[in-house]
Amino acid sequence: MAQLLLMTTLLTLAGLIVTSISGYLAASPADIARHILFALATVVVGLFSQSMTMFFFIGTGKEIKDKAKGAADEQSVVRSTRLFKSKVFPAAMWAMASIMVTFIIGGGVHTGKVPSLAHHLLSLLTIILFAWAYWVELRAMEENARLMERFLSE
Repeated sequence: MAQLLLMTTLLTLAGLIVTSISGYLAASPADIARHILFALATVVVGLFSQSMTMFFFIGTGKEIKDKAKGAADEQSVVRSTRLFKSKVFPAAMWAMASIMVTFIIGGGVHTGKVPSLAHHLLSLLTIILFAWAYWVELRAMEENARLMERFLSE
């Protein structure tokens, strides 16, 4: 499951790059429509990847804590699972917020109510935040996997 979630985050990064390029190259109404479709698909995958990653850490954290009850290092395990969430949740939330705002502002650009520079800068910020989220999630999932292997492999 962890690998699938990481792959969907990478897929989102690729989608963001392709969507950005298609937006810069858009010259006709058909090109703009394609850009919007790419953006919509990327937003759906991006929101899925980050929200499911958060649920993954909630679920595995509870399971690990339940199995670690009574173990000599129970407090350290509980701290570790909280630490994973304290790192992953802000990264995931910022990534989700930025992709939603970028998409919404893109609609404003399309209607002429928002300057395109705002959309361009937000697109770049979204790519950076998804790359940051991927890095944070990758490291947390590696550590989480060690705990899962230790407490959940029976």
